[in-house]
Amino acid sequence: MSLAIRPVFIQPAQLPKIQKKPVNQIYQNNINFGSPEGAKALEAMNTSHVTKNLIASDKTRLGANYNKESGNVDFKLASKNAQDVFLCIFDKPKGEDAFLNIKMEKNPDSNIWEASVPIKELGEGKKPIYYGYRIFGENWNYDKNFFNEYGKINNPKSGYNSPVDKSGNRFNPNKLAFDPYARELSHLPSDNPKGEKAFEISKDNYLEDSAKYAPKSVFTITEDTLIPKAKQRVLSDEIIGEVHIKDLSINEDVDGAGTYTGAKNMAKKLKDMGFTMIEFLPLTEFDDKQGGGNYWGYMPLGYFAPAKKYAQNKESGSALKEFREMIKEFHKENLKVCMDIVFNHTGEAGLIDNNVNKARQSSFSLIDNQMYYKQKEGKYNSNSGCGNDMNVAQDEVMQFVADSVAYWAHQGVDAFRFDLAAGLMDTDTSEKVFYDANRSLVGKLSSLLKERGVKVLEPNQKGDGIYLIAEPWTCGGDNSYQLGRFPKEWAQWNDVARETIKRDSTFPFTITPRGLRNVLEGSYDLLGGGDKSINYAYSHDGFNLNDANSYPSEKGCWHFATDYNKNTKRQEGAMKKQIALTLLAKGTPMLQVGDVIAHSKDADDNSYNKDDETNYLDFSNMENLNTREGRICDFTKKMIEFRKNNPQLRQGIFNKDIQYFKPDGSYAQNWDNNYWDNVNSNIMCFKVTNGKNIFISTSSDENYIDVKLPKPKDGKVWQLVCDTSREKSFVENEEKIPSNNYVQAPHSLIIFEEK
Repeated sequence: MSLAIRPVFIQPAQLPKIQKKPVNQIYQNNINFGSPEGAKALEAMNTSHVTKNLIASDKTRLGANYNKESGNVDFKLASKNAQDVFLCIFDKPKGEDAFLNIKMEKNPDSNIWEASVPIKELGEGKKPIYYGYRIFGENWNYDKNFFNEYGKINNPKSGYNSPVDKSGNRFNPNKLAFDPYARELSHLPSDNPKGEKAFEISKDNYLEDSAKYAPKSVFTITEDTLIPKAKQRVLSDEIIGEVHIKDLSINEDVDGAGTYTGAKNMAKKLKDMGFTMIEFLPLTEFDDKQGGGNYWGYMPLGYFAPAKKYAQNKESGSALKEFREMIKEFHKENLKVCMDIVFNHTGEAGLIDNNVNKARQSSFSLIDNQMYYKQKEGKYNSNSGCGNDMNVAQDEVMQFVADSVAYWAHQGVDAFRFDLAAGLMDTDTSEKVFYDANRSLVGKLSSLLKERGVKVLEPNQKGDGIYLIAEPWTCGGDNSYQLGRFPKEWAQWNDVARETIKRDSTFPFTITPRGLRNVLEGSYDLLGGGDKSINYAYSHDGFNLNDANSYPSEKGCWHFATDYNKNTKRQEGAMKKQIALTLLAKGTPMLQVGDVIAHSKDADDNSYNKDDETNYLDFSNMENLNTREGRICDFTKKMIEFRKNNPQLRQGIFNKDIQYFKPDGSYAQNWDNNYWDNVNSNIMCFKVTNGKNIFISTSSDENYIDVKLPKPKDGKVWQLVCDTSREKSFVENEEKIPSNNYVQAPHSLIIFEEK
């Protein structure tokens, strides 16, 4: 960089006055409305509630933002307990000291530290700006001897009191912290000769300056763009497909296989498979080498930075551009995008060897350990099971979460699945935990997002907004299971549906007709409305569909699996039945994309660290009906189409238009507890009457059962639609049932339509 003559140490008085605006920058955009693109944007804005396009801006409330009016880059950092903060700006991401070290000012009305730097001092924005922070606090006070006159560290121990104090402060100005609001990281902690262990801070290295190898926040000026919107639908009209973005396309002959671009080029295929929304495993920045393997990305580092590893072009700014192009293509195909996002913990802090004086540090804990994490005297809570819990009861952290969700919503993301979301119900800022659905982040998020211009839709609403989906539990602590206790805006992963649908096949004598009925009716007893239920049998956690029905689980494994004594026909039938029950249940179905093509992981029930063929999907047999993969794919597509063609299965009050029968044709009366609560009542029949009449019978019995269908209306007859016991389960030609009797095969599901 031409200005890098020598390091410069700038005091606040030398800086231009920080411009304060009455309007939050997150709502601003820098489109020139006189340009062709601007004219389109203006037209889109003028159509307001019927707008077909979204103006995607990368502006954030904190972090680094270019201010066109002042010609400055404004830097803002939240730290409640910091005493002094220095902004460090680098010419290169590695191997050099900062060429600007700027003492930031704290806004007297908030916990925000600010500095504003003329862009001409930073290369006119023509190249990436690399920056980070050095922060002082109670355990490490700022002393004028710490830096020399050029801004380099002179006395690394100056002002030092302790590595961590009784309040849990872990400030260490020798360690450069990257910005939690960074839209890009220069590199990952493991991308240096010392590897990720260089960020395990202890008495052996606490005085070592990390600036030459630490990840830097990267700022580039990214132009606003227009993103088309997908068709508005209520949540229960969606068919969600869960998938890892690299797994999706890495084996496909498409441009950018394994990247955002590769995913973009898979949009048409996903639509043809029947999906309407794709839920990607985490896409925000993470270190895939952490802990010996972090392939799935559930140890996040950056909450505004799209993971650069999924960008085809690794140049600065390209990841966000490619992410937006992926969203555009998905929306053009009327596919929505859901991001799996992790706020219950980060991939940064955590004790090493349970030693309070030895912890991982690269950002949040260096900026404000007390503010960001649940801890006591430096010992982290870990109800997440991941080494730390975020302190989501802190106002600054609530704002951070809302800013992140709003940011991705402004990039066109349609829905968010919150990992271990019960942890976000905490209202206690100490190491103690107290859950409250309404007073917590969970209860406040909708209003916080509204302040940021993002509307949260309830699951039964459609419109211009986003959906919130909770994984309603966490891994430890009192009351860690919160299914059914989230506010009305939240849909919830339904593990009761998951276990019922699976065990109906794999462990049938543990499921009663009442239990299965409740799932099919949307778990009203738990959720108070079927629209809130995300129904699934398999997700990234545990065995997948094929393996749960093809391998016996090891002793003590909580993920139950069976090979049905190696009976391959029974295996395939069980897979079809589980898919059918998922798609017939009231609520929103979710299927793994890999399950639709019967992908096998060779019985690996926790492949979080496998960046290989264990996880990579292979679509080559999806059209081949001579293979299990092809038959399962064909069945799933037709089952999805059946659901789409029969709105009575997914909308309204499901149990309002349903009658239950025993296989002999008699009514299964509500008061007949001997039937409903009997694990030996292995067959349940029901008729849905709303416009078109549908009759369904699901059996987990070992024997063939003679099922008597209800008498059809005059002039009508029952026709078989589907029998999962058949290799070709969906009937291609008319198959009428004039006798109203049908022999149902063991462990099968059959569907009839009255025509």
